[in-house]
Formats: sequence, structure tokens, C-alpha cells
Amino acid sequence: MKYLYVLSSDNSDYYLEQTLLSITSLKLHMPNAFITLLVDNFTESNLIGKRAEIIKLLDEFKSVKIDEHFNKMARSRWLKTSMRRLIEGDFLYIDGDTIISDDLSCIENIDIEVGHILDDHTYLTEYEKYRPRQLKKLKNLFKKINFNHNFDFKIYFNGGISFCRDCKTGHNFYNEWHRLWLHCFKLNLLSDQPSLNQANYNLGNPIKELSCIWNCQLMHDGALKYLHDAKILHYFTTHVQEKFFLLGNREYTDKIKETGIIDEQTIEMLKNPKSQFASNTRIMLVNPKLNDYYDSAICGASKRIYQTKIGFFIELFLSLIKVKLFTPIRKIIFLKKFKQ
Repeated sequence: MKYLYVLSSDNSDYYLEQTLLSITSLKLHMPNAFITLLVDNFTESNLIGKRAEIIKLLDEFKSVKIDEHFNKMARSRWLKTSMRRLIEGDFLYIDGDTIISDDLSCIENIDIEVGHILDDHTYLTEYEKYRPRQLKKLKNLFKKINFNHNFDFKIYFNGGISFCRDCKTGHNFYNEWHRLWLHCFKLNLLSDQPSLNQANYNLGNPIKELSCIWNCQLMHDGALKYLHDAKILHYFTTHVQEKFFLLGNREYTDKIKETGIIDEQTIEMLKNPKSQFASNTRIMLVNPKLNDYYDSAICGASKRIYQTKIGFFIELFLSLIKVKLFTPIRKIIFLKKFKQ
């Protein structure tokens, strides 16, 4: 079994540093794991000096020449959807923005050929109930790129983790995934998940569902349910500067970029990653009616305004209205109901 990573990176990003963190965490839990890194020729050319330290942790390193009209993100997706024909043997592909929290070797005994994990830890029937706006966006996207117009999927898979045997089913699936991703690329859509799920649909659903412990998506609803038994923590790269999962913060990738290595303090954190959450992290049940609100532009704008001087005065004004008007009215209504 190979544990496979894909890297398209240069000095302007943190993808190499994140991947180094993930590989190091894998080595801590599985010292004898066979680790493969697949890169494009542009990335290979800048793996020099401090950036070459990652190669010391590998058992297999493979560079593939890709046409220069593919940008960095596109090269990453090109490699990811081509992994099966480029790498020999069974593999477990792992996104770079992950931390391994347990021994992964038991996956070798799973009796499936191709396996992925639910996106958002959720079946699409739950989207209809909790995330209707997100479901509508997906349906519109699939129509726009001329995929499944009825969008009659029962499951929508995440692309962050992929288990694949070196078999006909695996090769057929990846060939179709790559073909459909190239179709998306021509339409300026770089994401690999629409093509992944359409490929699964076209081929009669060869993907089998893996437990969400193999891809505990910390930024998504439902992650807490799987955190205790999670084997892979997927923290995602976002524009948010301060992240609740400490190892996802720039502080650690900056140190790696500067030195090329992971210091002892960070290694100690990697040994127990499930405890590496910020002290101001809270558990919160999101009201289904407000689920879309937390992903909305209104919510994002209000959070930014709140921290400004204008936000201070708006909050002061609304607080006075709440205290002087709405709270007394609510008390009167409550007392009337209580007396009845």
C-alpha cells in the first residue's frame, strides 16, 4: 500500500509546507509507511535548498511534465485526476492540508476497489433539509457544465481522500475522472469534485463509501461526530487568518518555510493533533434555518463591519433599541401568556 500525495507548489504558496506537516504526522504514526509524492515538472525545478527537505521523507518521488498553459492549481488537479495511470500499486491518496492522527494500515484490509468519503459528512437528502441553497448551487453548476441535468445523485463525494486498488475498476474510474476534469478545465472550472462525482455516475457508481473517520473535514458541519475516532483530520486552506485548528495557522507553515524543517514543538503537537484546537473554540449547534446565513455574504460583511468604528456605533444603537424596546415588549407578551 502506498500513501500518496500530490504537490504543485512554488515559493509564493504554503502547499509544500502543509504537505510536509501531513507527511511528518503520517511518519509519526506509521514509521514504515511507503510514501509517494507526485509533482509536476515546474514544482520539481524549485525543490532545491530548504524546499528539498521533503524528499528525505519519501520512498517514491515522481515528476511529470505538464504543458505550461496549465497554471499551478490546474497542474495539481491534472496530476490528481491522473494518479491511477501514473502510480503503480494500491494507494491511499491524501490531500496536503491534512494531519494524520492514527495508524492508517487497517485500510489495506477494506474489501473495496475505489473508496471516497461523503462531502460535508452529509448525504444529499440532508442538503435538502439543511443546505437547500448549496444544493441549488450544485444543481445549477452541473447544468452549466453540461453534466447530469437531473442531478439525481444520492451521494456526493469529497475528493480530499481517495482509496484505489490497482485494478480495472480503478483505472476506468480515474480515466473517466480525468477526461471529465479536462472538460471542466476548458470551461474555466478547476474544481475536481464535480468531475469526480459525474465520473462515478457515468460508470454506474463504482465508488464505495468510506467512513468519515478517514476524512474528518473540520471546517464542515458534523465533524465533531467523527473527531474521536478520526484517522485523518482535514483542516482545509481558507482565507481566514486565525484558524481554530492550530496546526492550520500560518505561524507553523511560516517557520517551516523559513527553516525547511519542522521544529520539536510542532512535532510534539503532531503527536496529539486532536487536542490542537484554539482555546476560544466552541461547540455550536447551527439552527437549520440559519445554516445558509453563516455561509452568506451578509454574515461575512457584518463580521467585518462589527470590528470597525462604524460597527461599534451600529451595535450601540441596536443594543439600546433591544434593551429599551424589544426586551420590555417580549416580557409583556411572555407575562400575558404565563397568566393565561
